Amino acid sequence: MSTLRESYRKIIDYGTELLGLDLKYFASGGFWTTLGQGINGVISFLLVIAFANLLPKETYGLYRYILSLAGILNIFTLTGMNNAVVQATAAGNDGVLRSSVKYQLKWNSMMLIAFWILAGYYFWQNNFIFAASLFILGALSPMTQALNTYGGYLQGKKAFKLNNIFAMLSTAVYVLGMFIALLLSKEIVLFVAVYSLTTFGANLFFYYKTLKIFNPLITSSEDALKYGRQLTFIGFMGPIVAQIDSIILAHFWGPAQLAVYSLARVIPDRIGPLIKTIINLGMPKLAIKTAEDIDKVFYKRIFQTLGLGALLAAGYILLSPLVFKYLLPKYIDSIFYSQLLALTFIFAAPLGYMGVAFYSQKMVKIIFSSSISSSIIKIILYIILGIWGGIFGLVLAQVIYYIIVFFISIALWKFKNPAN
Repeated sequence: MSTLRESYRKIIDYGTELLGLDLKYFASGGFWTTLGQGINGVISFLLVIAFANLLPKETYGLYRYILSLAGILNIFTLTGMNNAVVQATAAGNDGVLRSSVKYQLKWNSMMLIAFWILAGYYFWQNNFIFAASLFILGALSPMTQALNTYGGYLQGKKAFKLNNIFAMLSTAVYVLGMFIALLLSKEIVLFVAVYSLTTFGANLFFYYKTLKIFNPLITSSEDALKYGRQLTFIGFMGPIVAQIDSIILAHFWGPAQLAVYSLARVIPDRIGPLIKTIINLGMPKLAIKTAEDIDKVFYKRIFQTLGLGALLAAGYILLSPLVFKYLLPKYIDSIFYSQLLALTFIFAAPLGYMGVAFYSQKMVKIIFSSSISSSIIKIILYIILGIWGGIFGLVLAQVIYYIIVFFISIALWKFKNPAN
């Protein structure tokens, strides 16, 4: 064991010298992040397998459609607050957790109103499934979206182990609840109710657990709250962009096609965020550097992350047919679309790195320019290609989007103004 530990240290030291990265830091945080994301992904994927094999495509598609409608209503929440909390906590402001959650709970009342207005509309249209589902989501989602800020706080504290343990347990609670609901009934409203209750309950518990462990005081956090509001305004189109593809597909091509599309995305949608989460471990490090320091290694990091993404894409393209053949046999027609989506891995890592660099330096103008331009590009691509080509059009839109935004982000960094 001592020989293995010594070999491990030598590899880490050699890699640190070769790549110019603190690999010991990333190995520590990255281990728990990779483990947490991996276990979460496996547990969630088991639930997807159960949904895919036990529910008709139309039922699963309608369930996904309701969640997409709910996702769009995130525009009424402070979606940028978590990143602001990470930055503030990394800079030493522990009191930001309590103050940001309290502020978000007040702000998110707009989300509750929006949910219940939409539920009332569907009730008036005699669509009682949608009405009941949206009413339940409206009652709990606003609080859930505020309480999950504990994750940003733990990331800023570099408590990667604790953050990922909490995330794994939260996922386990949600998946267990959904499995029970799936065994008891095939009713969409029950699925929505269990989804809402389990996610709210887990976030509430782990928020208070975080407070008990770290006992952060309520201090003046106006700068962090202001930054959170700025990031929310900058990314106000984010919730729409995240769900508009599902809305377009269900509306123009039907819920069964949405089910096929959702299954094509199920693994890529987990690998992409995993890549970005590992890259985000660098936020506390970059938050104490200047833009000039980052610029010295900027292009080196871009090429390194491109290589990482290409390796992951190639591996997934080779293995995905086996996964669908044996675990998702009803969705064999999703394989090609899923493989095409893997091409986005190539650009996910460098985009994640550039995003961390922008946020860590509070380059508000650049973040705004990047967010607005990328959102408009994606919406246009989704509308044109989604209506034209259905699933293939939406997948093609995502690949084109990643390529365009990759070059836009490089251009924005190149012409940055550190004073921003």
